[in-house]
Amino acid sequence: MFLSKIWFILIALVSAVAGTFALIAPRPAVQKLGALEGQRLDRAEYAAEQMFKVDAHKWIDRVSKLGRDAILSESLDAASRGSGEYAVIHRTIQDRIRTLLPDLSTGGIDEIVTVDNKGRVIARVGGDDQNEYGDYIGGIEVVADALRGYLSDDVWGIGGKLERVAGAPVLSKSKDRIVGAIYIAAETGPGLVARLKKNLDVDVALLLHGKVVASSRPAATLEALPDLIAQHGAEIASLKRTPALPLTAGQDKLLVVAAPFPGQASEQQAYYALIGVQPAKTDLGALLSNVRASDLRWGNFPWVGLVILTFAMIAVGLVLQRIEVEEPLRKLRRELQRLAAGDIHKIDDGKYAGRIGGLARDVNAAVERFTLAPGGRPEMAGKDLNAILGPSGGSTFDLPASGTGFGSPPPPPAFPPPPPAFTAPPPPPAFPPPPPAFPPPLPSLAPPPAPQPFSAAAVAAAGGAVSAAPALKPAPWATLPASALAEVDENAAEAEKQMPEGEATRIVPYNEHEEEEAHFRHVFDDFVATKRQCGEPLVGLTQAKFLEKLRDNKAALVGKHGCKTVRFSVYVKDGKAALKATPIRE
Repeated sequence: MFLSKIWFILIALVSAVAGTFALIAPRPAVQKLGALEGQRLDRAEYAAEQMFKVDAHKWIDRVSKLGRDAILSESLDAASRGSGEYAVIHRTIQDRIRTLLPDLSTGGIDEIVTVDNKGRVIARVGGDDQNEYGDYIGGIEVVADALRGYLSDDVWGIGGKLERVAGAPVLSKSKDRIVGAIYIAAETGPGLVARLKKNLDVDVALLLHGKVVASSRPAATLEALPDLIAQHGAEIASLKRTPALPLTAGQDKLLVVAAPFPGQASEQQAYYALIGVQPAKTDLGALLSNVRASDLRWGNFPWVGLVILTFAMIAVGLVLQRIEVEEPLRKLRRELQRLAAGDIHKIDDGKYAGRIGGLARDVNAAVERFTLAPGGRPEMAGKDLNAILGPSGGSTFDLPASGTGFGSPPPPPAFPPPPPAFTAPPPPPAFPPPPPAFPPPLPSLAPPPAPQPFSAAAVAAAGGAVSAAPALKPAPWATLPASALAEVDENAAEAEKQMPEGEATRIVPYNEHEEEEAHFRHVFDDFVATKRQCGEPLVGLTQAKFLEKLRDNKAALVGKHGCKTVRFSVYVKDGKAALKATPIRE
């Protein structure tokens, strides 16, 4: 079975390797796709920075154009010198801005604010507080830079919103001095998110103070995003961005690249995050769920080669099993049948290998043990009747004393047997005669009647006819009177009570072969029943060998003791069934 085992081990190894490749092979591809997705997000983050720079230039250009307007310049110059009414100047600037930009929302502007050269608010357009003026905002970085003559932009976090601002100085009519400043504020929220997603083809989320303020995905699925970015705060501070970070959003596996907004908003934890989707799972369930019906069509899947390979592997395994298992078992069974029939004495275990050879050797060892091992075994295991009845050369049975009642000769017959010429042997009985239910008759106290001559002449003289049929043989008690019969019955009952247990079953007549055979069969039945009562095994005990052994022992005892016949009886000795032979002498 060595080759069969090697073959099945090879099949198992090939299957394990194939399954391993099937499960592991997608992982490098998934990792590569994940790396590519991260690179795509990196490029999207770089593109977002460039967009912010372009937006900054755009807003600076727009605010600088407004700062060059002559009416705004004159109004702010008057406010800076304090030569006019602030209310009048306030309305004049508002009207001029509304004239230049009739609809702020179309340009994406939320609010426009002008200040004098001291940083006081002169006018506001847009927003909720456009009627308020006179407050000081010169400390704001964008306004301070504008009052120093710089064009700048910034991102503010105001009221839970992100605003992008751009500021520019306002010069006097003669261009020789700065008379004020103007800045434009635009909300950085859903509008910016929609524009970034359209241009970058990724999802975008904006965060402020650890909360998602705008997102192209449902905000409820991004609850873990602020914590994820906060965990990489040091990395963001040093690199101004994060690598692609895995994020679980409901049932989706995402990749996130986050970067801070510049300026004031960075101090308020303002970030923008670009979100991509991780590649599909690589486990078995995900692989099977991603299989489509078209993938299993005959043209797309090698069904023919797979079926041929499968049947070829099965056929090789069956052939090896037949060579190494079935055929040796068949040969071993044939040898066991020959061993049981007595054609061979042992199995040729040298031609069997592996476990079958071990089985053959075990069978040989068992046969040798049960045929050669001395003692300590069941009395009849692996023995012939010589072990039970002793060798045929002599009797090993208990023999009673010759003076006992069983040694007396049997009573003579009432009538002599007819001549052989007039008798014919009786046909063998279809069934063995039942054993006698009474003990042998006791000898009569009265002398037996003299035998009457029996001849054809006497019959003819009596006027009868001679018949070829044999004469009937009356029973011994048929000629006795009723009183004698009663006495015989009482003597027989008394003898039966006094007879020791285990004595002879019945007497084997020396002159009737059928009676002897019936006696032997009855002894065999008694012997089998007694062994069963004693709980002994009956392995190897057959009636033919038993009767043959009885005949051999009878012949040996007759020759040894000079008796006419022998009768046998069954009794229990040391908890086992045993036989006793009693010689019958005349």
